[in-house]
Amino acid sequence: MYKLCSGRWEATPIRVTAGFVRKVWQEKQRLREKIGSMLDERERREAELDGHARREPRPCGMTIHTGIGCKYGCVYCYVPDMGFPMKPKPYPLNGLQLVYALLSNPYFVPGPYGTLLAFGSVTEPFMEETRDRAIEYLEYTARFLGNPTQLSTKAYVDEGLADTLRKVADPRMDFLVTIVTLRHWKRLEPNAPPPEKRFETIRNLSSRGFHVTLFLRPIIPGVTDREVPEILERAKAAGARGVVPGSLRVTPGILERLRLAGVDVRVIEARLPRRPRGRRDQVPIRETDLKRLVEVYAKKLGLTVYPSSCSANIDSHGLACNACKWGPCGRPGELPWVEEDAIVELASLVGVEVSEVRVDERSVKVHARGVRRGDARLRVLRNWVEALTKRMLVTF
Repeated sequence: MYKLCSGRWEATPIRVTAGFVRKVWQEKQRLREKIGSMLDERERREAELDGHARREPRPCGMTIHTGIGCKYGCVYCYVPDMGFPMKPKPYPLNGLQLVYALLSNPYFVPGPYGTLLAFGSVTEPFMEETRDRAIEYLEYTARFLGNPTQLSTKAYVDEGLADTLRKVADPRMDFLVTIVTLRHWKRLEPNAPPPEKRFETIRNLSSRGFHVTLFLRPIIPGVTDREVPEILERAKAAGARGVVPGSLRVTPGILERLRLAGVDVRVIEARLPRRPRGRRDQVPIRETDLKRLVEVYAKKLGLTVYPSSCSANIDSHGLACNACKWGPCGRPGELPWVEEDAIVELASLVGVEVSEVRVDERSVKVHARGVRRGDARLRVLRNWVEALTKRMLVTF
């Protein structure tokens, strides 16, 4: 299914047939029963009520929470404005419960061609408080699910932790290592490890064979853009294979914290398409020109420029994807071959009747009968189709 070629993982393109769809669907049910039998009634109930069992994947994949809260105190971070505490604690589910929760989620597709997993969206996975839980989750998802996995961090991963990850995690997984400033990190990321340690993180992970990507997010105008060449050069020297340039998203709180940290927020405000309307309203600033600057320098160094974090996840697993506006990503010539009967079969399993299916390189178009837009069954169908075919689902 996967082979290592010239230091890169490559996947054999799959054929999405009616039989393949049934196999994945049935395997999910079988595996859920197996994992459920390994838990007691209370543990199963906790997992079934957890958010991992109910929420839809985001564009970057199904976000896996290894903890709640973060103590790094990065002034540009949106986590405090979402109501998460600054004092972190590990997520309450154990590894088996997390796997069971995911298998209980109707939107989740297990397996190496299934839903992308993204660790680290609302916490730092490798803080002392959350590290053991993160390792446990990586181990159990790799052992029982095998989904394409990515983890974002700005922690110091020493050689011992890197060795542990090499033993328990999927060797194809992608690590996003955040470095957005070399000179102003103490004011902007007061409790995070210094950039020097994060370059060591890149070196330690890449030397163990992991795919490591520089996460240049957020690009802070007046700060990050002035340091781009040096950051990219040092990340490349440490072993990073690519870079994800990402926009700064601001709330009123983020603007104020940046101002107090000495950043000229007038430069940022000039790039706002609109003012944030409330504490939790995150507004991305216009940064197309700054992302192009990153792209120019990165290509000179031979770094792959990924348009999104999930693109790096796709590439590290040797896959191809064309399921969103950023695509095609990975190896577009190797998108799964899709049989129209497979979509009919999948719709039937979900409980949707379709009268017409059209498949091309960009999308899977279906005419669904008897369901209204927004119907939960259509959302389930969309997630399964887009995970397995790596194409957009369009209903007509």
